[in-house]
This record gives sequence, structure tokens and C-alpha cells, in this order.
Amino acid sequence: MVEESKEDSKTVEHLENLIKEENIMSFDSDCIRKKSNWSKSSKHYKFDNPSFQPETLLNDIPTHSPKLDALLKKIDELDKADKKKHGKLFKHFIFSDLKSNTYGTKLLAAAFMAKGLTMGYGATLIKPISKASSRSSSRSSASTSKSESESDSDDDSVVTKGGNPKPPKKEKLYNKMELLSDEQLKRTKNENFYLLSSVSVYDQNITVAHKKEILKKFNQRPENIHGELVRFIIMDSGFKEGIDLFDIKYIHIFEPSTVASDQKQTIGRGTRTCGQKGLEFHPKSGWPLHVFIYDLSIPQELRSTFLGSVSAMDLYLKTMNIDVRLFHFAHDLEKTTVFGSVDYELNKNIHSFSIPNSLSDDEGGDEFVYGGGEENEFESDGLQPIQGGGPKVTQKRLRIRADATPIIINTSSEKPKTHEEMRDFIREHYSEFTWPLVKMENLCEDKEKKGGANQSAYANQTASASQVMKYTPTQDFIRHYFTPTNPLKGILLYQGVGTGKTCCAIAAATTTFEKDGYTIIWVTRTTLKNDIWKNMFDQVCNESISHRITNEGLEIPNEQNKRMRLLSKAWRIRPMSYKQFSNLVSKQNAFYKTLVKINGQVDPLRKTLLIIDEAHKLYGGTDLSSLERPDMNALHQALMHSYQLSGRDSAKLILMTATPVTQDPMELIKLINLCKPIDRQIPDRFEEFSEKYLNEMGEFTEQGRHQYLDDIAGHVSYLNREKDARQFAQPIIKHINVPIVDKEGFDAAKKFDRKIVRDIMESDVSDLMAKIAEKSNELVGELSDIDASKFSFLKEEICDGLSGKELKAAEKVANANIRDLVTEAKDHVKQIRKDIKELREAMKERNKGRKDAIAAISGNRENLEEEYEDYKGSLLYSMKNKCSTKVLGNAPLREQIKEHPEVAQIDRDMEEKNTHIRELQERLKVQIALYKTRITYLRSLLKTDLTVEEKTLLRTNIKSETKYYRKIIVSKRKYNKKIESNMKKEIKKLEKTRKKKYNSVKKTVKNQIRDEKKKKTAIKREEANLRKTLRKQGELKEEIHHDLLKNLTQKYRAKIMEDMVDYDEKMVEEEREKAEAKEKKAKEKERIKQENARERLAERERVRQEKEALRKTKKAEKEKERAEKEATRKNQRKQPK
Repeated sequence: MVEESKEDSKTVEHLENLIKEENIMSFDSDCIRKKSNWSKSSKHYKFDNPSFQPETLLNDIPTHSPKLDALLKKIDELDKADKKKHGKLFKHFIFSDLKSNTYGTKLLAAAFMAKGLTMGYGATLIKPISKASSRSSSRSSASTSKSESESDSDDDSVVTKGGNPKPPKKEKLYNKMELLSDEQLKRTKNENFYLLSSVSVYDQNITVAHKKEILKKFNQRPENIHGELVRFIIMDSGFKEGIDLFDIKYIHIFEPSTVASDQKQTIGRGTRTCGQKGLEFHPKSGWPLHVFIYDLSIPQELRSTFLGSVSAMDLYLKTMNIDVRLFHFAHDLEKTTVFGSVDYELNKNIHSFSIPNSLSDDEGGDEFVYGGGEENEFESDGLQPIQGGGPKVTQKRLRIRADATPIIINTSSEKPKTHEEMRDFIREHYSEFTWPLVKMENLCEDKEKKGGANQSAYANQTASASQVMKYTPTQDFIRHYFTPTNPLKGILLYQGVGTGKTCCAIAAATTTFEKDGYTIIWVTRTTLKNDIWKNMFDQVCNESISHRITNEGLEIPNEQNKRMRLLSKAWRIRPMSYKQFSNLVSKQNAFYKTLVKINGQVDPLRKTLLIIDEAHKLYGGTDLSSLERPDMNALHQALMHSYQLSGRDSAKLILMTATPVTQDPMELIKLINLCKPIDRQIPDRFEEFSEKYLNEMGEFTEQGRHQYLDDIAGHVSYLNREKDARQFAQPIIKHINVPIVDKEGFDAAKKFDRKIVRDIMESDVSDLMAKIAEKSNELVGELSDIDASKFSFLKEEICDGLSGKELKAAEKVANANIRDLVTEAKDHVKQIRKDIKELREAMKERNKGRKDAIAAISGNRENLEEEYEDYKGSLLYSMKNKCSTKVLGNAPLREQIKEHPEVAQIDRDMEEKNTHIRELQERLKVQIALYKTRITYLRSLLKTDLTVEEKTLLRTNIKSETKYYRKIIVSKRKYNKKIESNMKKEIKKLEKTRKKKYNSVKKTVKNQIRDEKKKKTAIKREEANLRKTLRKQGELKEEIHHDLLKNLTQKYRAKIMEDMVDYDEKMVEEEREKAEAKEKKAKEKERIKQENARERLAERERVRQEKEALRKTKKAEKEKERAEKEATRKNQRKQPK
């Protein structure tokens, strides 16, 4: 019976889950990201719109963007403190990840202008707006504001029907932008800022020339060390790379980064080598760089509205549905790759260096050193470095013909070095490139810049001559390690910002590759193609040029064309973009033809050194335009082709990046694979990689870690000087969490927002429901089945072994106490029922209050219309209403009903009709394409050698065919529209039929649930009656488990014993007289009893003494026997052998 009841419970639970449907709020991640910055768009908030209203923007900031309000207040707070403590102000860098006209840097710039700051450039209107039109614009602002906020779309681009973004077509309003002069900037000393925006400003893009001038002015020393000319610079994610910012003290990151690499890269703009040398150096702290990251916190009462998120960033990550395993994997992959770097031990000293009190909110102290700091220590053995990093690979040449490119077949059976073998090899041959032990000092004060680090051209404007750079140990190691004779095909320079990757690559290229006749191709993003020249001619890392400067007294000319003549033929192909290089390997541009002339057509990349800067853009360049994005399949295939075909003389590859992972950790694996031949590739799909290397949490298994370290051995160089306070500013990160709404805004939400009121009140009701369920559960089980028979075991315990009057007396006492126990237990049950009743009354009141509050909202919206409009402009309203949609949870029944024959047929019919509609659309597209191809072909004939008459006839034919095709297409569209309309009507009918069928099945299931619940209740009642009967008959004994009943049982068990004692005393009193009459007899019996006791004691004493005597006798005999044996052994030892 009990088993049957359990099965029934499972059946009911299964059926209830089958039809359970929940309304789920779905949030759009892109919308959350934008609305976290600003609630709604309007032309009145855009500084490069004639309708810009600074006062309106300033008034709306607290409600429209709490983050922006906090940022502006933080800047004022910092400036005030600096003025008081130092008597001067410092520079700020403000970063927004969004490339947007409304929600990113342009919003920040507008806020700065509204605060009274001056932007360092501007543009005048082509047609100045008259005062009348200005007033007209103000009058229309109310009407336009509503429509703009409702559409609420960013205006970065317009999406056409084909889905391709195109620039918005609008009338140009502004003349060309002009930078303010120093005189103009000095008029507003310390109150100027620059904006670097990826989207247009004043109807135009910021040119490369303007960008250079802006950075030059911002970094100018000593005139602008403290921002006297320009104190603030605002930029978006389009300017993360190739930007150096000097002498800044504060960084403000307007949105938390989704991946750590983005945050590191943003902060890296302000942590260049000696980038803060204009500021005071603290002997213990160096140059602290204060980083503030802004996010919105969500109050406890509102979290249910936002998927239980504690912050806007938390909500954003939840909406992105990121695989948690990838977080674990990304962290473990980084640690393991760092540990597996070829120069791990060489760089340990610089990585282990840190300063006290430099910890930020979310970062540890020292750079990660895998395995601790004591193992793997070694000293230089004085050996000269061996070029090529190992034994030479035995190879054979096969010549096809005399003038053909030699094809080299690699016949070596040598296996790549394992991780441990590579470590031993580096210890033996390259220990002299170990970084020395570090002590805290200012390496930027009155000293030449060291290391060829990625210095900005703006950092040394007063230099009259080029500098020959002194290499860092890492740069010196790479140029000796990665050479043409090194059997490895490529290396990834995974080196932090400011470590000198560019100089490192140039030094490696010119130390051996250039001399060995390699063609050197430099690949980077379009905007950075010219950055290479500063390390080629200004801070010279080119070995050939530096040799001529040192030994021949060469002076580098200022003219770029004369400088270029100093380069060897190895550099004949100028730096190119990613897209240009992928076009090259796809044989689609002039660069390919040039390479073929140099290396032949069989392998154009033969004896070519490829240096790819910002390599993370190859696989993670989501911010690259379609014109700049490379074809990675073509690039990978070309490299593998060269590795396989040309063997020792194949292409060699140097990849450079500070952040190899931007979005997906597998980007790092793909980069490493570019450096390895096709037969040694690492799985680059996460699922396949996981099977080979990872556990179920996304972390390396022990075996997987060893295998991965072997796979990357020699291919990665890692250097991170972020913690080197001698030359780099030390970030101190603080998170500023701003409430999404203040108390006043929260009160407004409770007045006007049904969803929020419902969520808040429902959370209270949910708490009450949970308490009711908890109380109700107490009544299930033992408390629902209380009677005297349940505690009959107490009577059995006390009455066991009794009979006659004593039995009757014990039964009387036990029964009385069991009745009291049952009464007390039932009183407790009554109290629980009373509590449940009170909770239900409270829940009823709450529900009524919720209904009243929700009902009052309509009246509030009508009576407080102006206040309601203000609330609609708030960030809370926008994020809740503009970024979310209600989605019906997919109940299991909705999935299972698909298997129902009728429903399955309906689904097939609907799919067939939808397919027909798609086919009609596709056919029309094909017809249009064919028409366009035909017309294009006919027009191309006009450019051929035709007579005037033929061309006239052809034009007439084109006009005729164009008219004919247009007529056909219009007709076809009408026909398709009619067919589609009919199809959609039929689909709606089918959907209606399907819905009816679903509701019918759902109703049947509900009825079944009701019947099952009735059956379950009846069974429970029968089970209770049966247990009661069995207990009375003594055939059922139950163990008490409920805590209350256990305590009551203990209580009344003790009370029964006390009552029995009392009863015994009463019985003694009643029998006293009888006892006196029998006293004599009792005394006699007592005497006999005592005498018998004495005799028993005497007998026990006699037996004890006998045993003691026997024990002593046996002991003496054993000692005697032992002595005899000892004597025998002594005699035996004395006898001669």
C-alpha cells in the first residue's frame, strides 16, 4: 500500500511537471550593454547636433545614467583632493567599450561639454541655424523626444533589407574639423579634453593625422604633464591598440570588460615604459595608476525582475549564455601556457618582482609563477648561444628543374623536444639571457630609455638623433633563439604592453633572417602599418642600421623616402594589413606577384619571414571591419602548404600580441597552430580539445597538462612587465558599483511600474507561501496520524515483567500519561494549523494589497502624468522595458505533443507551407540576380568596340529589357505576395487547430491530475486507518522520527517513571500496618538472610585465598623452571665447541 502511494505521488508530480509553464523574462544582451550607460536617445543629448541642449543633458544625467553621474562626481572628488594635497591637477583617461553615437564616448563628451569643459577640436555649421528655427526646434522637442525614445535605436548605421549595414544618408551639417591652438587651449587651462571616437564626429571621421596631433598634444612634455593644455582624453574600443598615453594618474572604465584581456589592454594604454616619468616617482610605490571601473548594482528588491542578477554586468553575462567551463579553461590555459613558455625561467626574476601595497580589488600581487619560486634555479654556464635553438634538421633537396624553386622534402625522423627537454636545452645554451635580480629604483629618471620597448614617437620629441636601442634580455634571447636554422616554424611573442615586441621582432628579423636572404613581410591592422618605422629609424632595433650608426657614423635622415633607402631588399614589400596578406595568399593582389617573382610559384612563401602584429585580431578581431578582416582559412592553408613543401626553407612566422585571447580561449590554440606543421596541430575545437586535455570542469587533467606543455614546447615566449614598478605605472583597481536607482526613483517605480510592484509584492507573497508549505509539510507524516495506540510501546516498557496489582497499577499510570502526551501533540498540531490559517490570511491581505497597488498605478499614470514621463526616462524603466521580452517557458508537454499523430501532421503541413514561401522568395531573388547580370552584361558591351549605330541599338535594347524585366518582377512580386498571403492564412488556421489540440490534451492531463490527487487522498486515509487498527492489535510497531514526538516521548517516559515512584510510595503507606504485624517474621528472615550473606562472604573469602595460594605456587614453579633453564643455557655456553 505504501509503495502504491509513492508511485501515485510520482505520477502526480510527473503530470504537474508535464504541463508546468512559466513566464520567463528574456533580456537582450546588446540592449543591456547600451542601456547600462544611458536610458534613451535624443538629439538634445548629442553635442554634434544643432539641437544639443547641455542643460537638459546635465539635468537628466542622475536618472538617465547613474554611472555617468558617479563618474563625473568621482572626477570632481579626485581633482579636489589633488588640488588640496598637491596643489595641482592630474590627467584622466576615460574609456568606453561601445562604438556608439548615443551610448558611448560621444555621450561622455557631451556630458563633459555640459559640465563646462572644452573639447580640443570643433567644427562650424555649414548653414548656421537661426534663432527662429532654434526656437522651433525647442518647441518640437517634446514631440520628437517621445518618438526618439520609443524607437530608441542607436544611429551608428542603417540596415538595409539585405541585412548589410550602410552609412546613414543625411545632409552634411558641419565644415571640416579643426584642432584648437595652444593659445585657445590655454584660455581654459586644465579644463580641456579630447575625444577619439570610432563613429563620426561632426559628420566626419577622425583622420589619422588628427589622431596623431591629438596624442602628440596630450602626451606633450613638459607643457602638458599635468593637463595644462588637455587634461582629459576619452576614447572607445576602436583605439585600444597602438595608443600610448603618458603621465596619466587616473583611468575610468565606463563598462566592466567581459574578458580580462580587454581590461588589461585598456589599462595598458596608460602603462607604457616610463609612461609616467613626468610625474613624481615614489621610492616605494613607484607611479600608482588609479583605475575605476563603473557598474550598476541592482537592489535586492529588484533582482527578481532582472533574473536574480546583482549587477548590470552580471545580467549582461547571463544573457550571453556563456559556457562556465570556458571560464575555468581560460584561466587554466593562461597559467599553463605561461608555465610552458620557452623563456619561463629566463624571465622569472622580472615576473616575481612586485612592490608592497600595490594590490587592486581584483588582482593578486606577483606575476603568476607556476610551480613556485625555488625550483628550476640555474646560473649561466658561459656557453655561447647556438643559433637555431637546437640540432640541425637533416633534409634532402629534390630539384624539379634548373630554374624552378627547390622543393625540400623533410626526411628527418627527429621528434620535437618535449617540455622538459626544451627546458634543459634553454638552461644549457641560453642562461646568459636571464633577467637579473630586481631592486626598486627609478629607471626613467635622467637615463636613456632602455629595451626598445614600445615607446611612442611622442615621448622623445626633443631628440635630435636616432638612438641605438640596448636590448632587454628577452629581446636578446629571441633574436638568438628564433633563427632560420631553428627547426620550429613559428613563435608566439605573448608579451605585455610596453615590453618591446616590435623591437624584438625587428631585431630577430635583422640578426639572421635578413642576412640569410629571407623576404620579411610585416602584417598589422591598417591604422598601425606605419608604427614599425619608429623602431626602425628613431629607436633603432634594426641590426644592420644600428651597426652602421655605431661603426660608420650613419645619421638617419628626417625625410621618410630617404630613410626607406637604408633598408635592405628583405624589406622591399612594405607593411600590409591582415586583409592584404590574406589576399596575397589567395593570389588576389600585386603583393602575390611580387613574391612569386622572388620565390617562385610553387611556394611563394618560401624563405619568407612573416611578422604579424596584434595577432589576436586574426581570430578575435570582432571589431575589424569586413574590409580589414582576414581570410584565416586561406592564411592557415598557405602556411601549412609552405611548411610541408619547402621544409627547412619554408616560411617562418612571428606572432605578436599582449592578449592572445579576446573572446574565446581557443583563439590561443589557433595562433599556436599557425606556428606548427599540419601533422602536429592541436585540436582547435573546444569539444575535441576537452576530450584530449581537460576534465569535466574545463581544467587540464594531469596527463592533459603534460601533453599540452609538450605540444607548445618552444613555440611561446612570455613576458609581462606590468609589475615592474621601476618603469611601469602600477594599476590600483577599484570597482564603483552605483545603484541602478536611488530611493526617489524606487518610490517612482512603485507608483508607476506594474511589473516592479508585482515582483516586489510577489516576493513577499512567495515568502508567505514558502512558510505555509513548510508548516504544511510538518503535518504530513507522523503528525497527521496521532492516537494513543501510536505510543503503546511506553506502556509495554513499564509493564514488562509485572503482573497482578503492579501490572494494573503500571497500566493505569501509563495510560494516563499517554493520554496527556496525545493531547499535547494534538495541541501542537492545532497551533500549526492556526499558524497556517494566519499565514493564509496574511497572504490574502498581501494579494489584496498587490491588487490595490497595481490598480492604483493606472490612476497614478493619469494623475501624475509629468512625473510618470520623468520615470519613463529613467534607466531602470529603459532596462526593464526596452531590453526584455516575456517568453513562455517550454513545458515538456509542448515537446511531447509533437509526437502526437495529428499534431505531427499539422507541423509537417506548416513546415511545407513555410518552405514553399521560402522557395518563392528564393526564386524571385534568383530571377532578380539573373536580370541584373543580364543588364550588367549588356552595359559592358557598350564599352567594347561597337559602332555608333550598334551602341544606339544596344541602349534601346537595354532600355526595353529593363522595362520588360521590371514589369515581370513587379508581376512576380504581386503573385508571390498573393500566394504568401494565402499560405500564411492557412498556417494561422493550422496553428489555431494545433493550439486547440494542445489545450485539449492539457485539459485531459489536468483532469487526470485531479483524479490522481483524489485517489492519493483516499489511499492516505485508508493507510492511516489500517495503521491504527494494526497498532491496536499489536501487529504494528512504529519508530518515532519526528523531533516533536521524540521530545514528547522522552518527556512522558520520565514522567511515567516519576508517577510510578509516587504510586509505590502510596502502596507502601497502605501496607505499613500489615508490615508491622509481620515485622517479627520479617526480622527473622532478615537475620537468616544476613547470616547466609556472611556465610557466602566467608566462603568467597576462602575460595579467594585458595586461588591466591594456588597462583603463588604456580608462579614459584614457573620461576624455578625458568632459573633451571637459564642455568642450563649458561652451562652450555661454557662448554668448549
